[in-house]
Amino acid sequence: MFPFFLVPNAVILISEHHKSSITTLLSARSLVTEEILHITRQIVEGLAALHKEGICVGILTSDSILLPDGESNGSLIVRITQYAVSHVSKDGLDIHGGLPHSFSIAPEQLVNGSAPVETTFKTDVWALGIVLLEMATGVLLRDVWSLKQYMTILKCSMSRAEKGSLLAPVYKALRSASSNARDLLKVGEKLTEIIEKCLSLLPSHRPTLGEVLSCVREKRATESTYYESVECLSGRIASSACKDWVLREMAVEDAFFLWRLCGSSAEAILVKNNVITLRHPVLTNPSIVVEDLRMFGNDESRKFCVKSGVVTLPDKNVREKLMSVPSMDIFLQSFLATPESINNYDEDLSVIVKEKDMIYQASRMRLISHLLNSRFYKLPELMSSVAPDIPPMRRADVWCALLDVRSSDEWNFFLYNTLAVHVSDRQLDVDIPRCHQYEELMTSPAAHYGLRRLLKAWLVSHPQYVYWQGCDSLAAPFLLLNFNRLPTALACLTAFIKKYLNNFFLKDNSAIIQEQLAVFNHLLAFVDAKLYTRLASLDFYPELFAIPWFLTCFAHVLPIHKLFHVWDQLLQRDSSFPLFIGLAILHQLRHTLIEASFNDAILLFSDLPDLSMEVVVADSVAYYDRVPPSCAFRSHAVPNGSNEPPPRGLPCSLQHVSYQELKKWHCPRISTEEFAWRVSDQLIVAIDIRPQIEFGRGCVLRSINYPNINDASLLNIAEPLRVAQRNQHPICIVGGKDVEMTRKFSADLVNMGIDGVCVLDGGFEAIRHDTSLIHVPH
Repeated sequence: MFPFFLVPNAVILISEHHKSSITTLLSARSLVTEEILHITRQIVEGLAALHKEGICVGILTSDSILLPDGESNGSLIVRITQYAVSHVSKDGLDIHGGLPHSFSIAPEQLVNGSAPVETTFKTDVWALGIVLLEMATGVLLRDVWSLKQYMTILKCSMSRAEKGSLLAPVYKALRSASSNARDLLKVGEKLTEIIEKCLSLLPSHRPTLGEVLSCVREKRATESTYYESVECLSGRIASSACKDWVLREMAVEDAFFLWRLCGSSAEAILVKNNVITLRHPVLTNPSIVVEDLRMFGNDESRKFCVKSGVVTLPDKNVREKLMSVPSMDIFLQSFLATPESINNYDEDLSVIVKEKDMIYQASRMRLISHLLNSRFYKLPELMSSVAPDIPPMRRADVWCALLDVRSSDEWNFFLYNTLAVHVSDRQLDVDIPRCHQYEELMTSPAAHYGLRRLLKAWLVSHPQYVYWQGCDSLAAPFLLLNFNRLPTALACLTAFIKKYLNNFFLKDNSAIIQEQLAVFNHLLAFVDAKLYTRLASLDFYPELFAIPWFLTCFAHVLPIHKLFHVWDQLLQRDSSFPLFIGLAILHQLRHTLIEASFNDAILLFSDLPDLSMEVVVADSVAYYDRVPPSCAFRSHAVPNGSNEPPPRGLPCSLQHVSYQELKKWHCPRISTEEFAWRVSDQLIVAIDIRPQIEFGRGCVLRSINYPNINDASLLNIAEPLRVAQRNQHPICIVGGKDVEMTRKFSADLVNMGIDGVCVLDGGFEAIRHDTSLIHVPH
């Protein structure tokens, strides 16, 4: 069960539902002792799991314990439902009229009369005792008394308790009122003792769930009971009676996701059945709104007076969709096929189209779940499988795997005081209410509270950093994916910043930002020299538009649904990938920027047009694969003392230079290691601009000497330059000891609109002694 926010000021709870319940079962037949103990064990295990998460059921009756169709090895299977109502509504305080009283109400809950009752773990144990009493006697209390009569009997029984338990007086009254009530002696002493303890008058005398479970625990089944043969499994999947096995074996959230992909809407169904009535927003406006969305006035128009009950959502569409595809196809695609053969769909289909295809998502969700469960020894297969796209319902766990977040990392959250006063509180008060307000969940007070705790936990855990505007946007995606798992969200945020935004949030981050912008400008000159030259002629540099891009990895400028798709690819690559995303965005705006004035360019970036994320992602990946990795080198990218391997496996010995020096250049640098590799594989054009005498003493293999750098005709090298651009090979300028000459010639080539220009870091002197590269021309 999970909350599903659809209409203002209302929560719709979606959960698994079945037609049969303990109530219908008792109306049909009596249960034997073994069946009651088997059902009790399942109920207690479910309650224990909820209590471990801090959730009190509050509403535990024979109606709320459902029986799925079919049996497991001849035994009844039960499901607890409606367990989130009390937790979500704060024991009924947020529900008009409070939680409905039931026959499972505990004695201590009658103290406040008609006021909302508080639920505790011990009240759930009492409710368990009432359910067991109904199963043991075979009589439903509601069939014997009205709720008012039962409460009167319960109050009278308090003074007649035996051994501190109300079982004896309540059971005596039940036998007097109904002749169909079975004698408790027939169900056995063990079950009677459990009921007696659960119905203790004092909550402290009631047993814990662990004690109850120890009394009803069954003998461990043999191994053959747990596992079925491949033949039986194949037959069960292929049988027409189990065509919906995909739905049966997945979580409610996943099943509901597939249900929505079939075009169904819970809100529309409830409105159509007159369960809820939507009013025009103008008629529900409050008179006053203060502080954190506290509203006053016109309260009645914003209330939803809905009777407690269950509305069954039709699943005909999703079942028919699954029936149209052979069940074995989904099973084989999910587990047995190689990642390359999984997708039978057209690879040209956009990610958005794939995310709306129910069959595709069902298969992908099962595959990714399988790989996530074994990610520590199947990480290459997981990386290969998520390369094209990541299923939305698996995105949170996949991101954890891509960021290498372990369960031990999540414990750090509990070490920090996220409620204490912090120097950033005032700025958080301003930024958080405005953060991604178009996203419905981000407008809720719960999201504001969670985002504040997440950001403060990160700030407290990293005292060297300060809060910069945009940090809220950076943290929002991790909060949305891990809304109820703040420790996981913090671990992901910390790992993300360490990998992609190292030292970006220092109090004085000018050196880091300026280096990022300088390298970005160089890469723009490398991939699109004409656009670089045009923007430079306008004095329109990245400082005017790209700082929010890189400071938040585009979280401050892209809507969440587009950001997810961009980060899906970002997390599979190194820290240089944001630079190529920026290049891809400029490429989409190229036509406008080439003809724009300075003011037009400012207006364009102040309100970015609607960009195609499919094109942005495709272009950024293409640039990432095309540009030499060392050209995107930044000295601040990797934390000091880090043992991480070099980007894309290529060692890089580029000299660390200041950002002031970088800004003097008009093209990127390439490392000697990558230069040597490209020369040996003939993937680069080397232009040696040293004097002819020095060139004759020794030069790079297959390099071209062009000492007259003032000759703008480029006659001797025009054809090699055209071939290099056509093949998208870098054009590397190999200079001598005169750095200014190298800088001037490379700038001239860029100004001529020649793409792919770079310079060898250190010039010829850096490779002079590399005998594998140098030869003496004849």
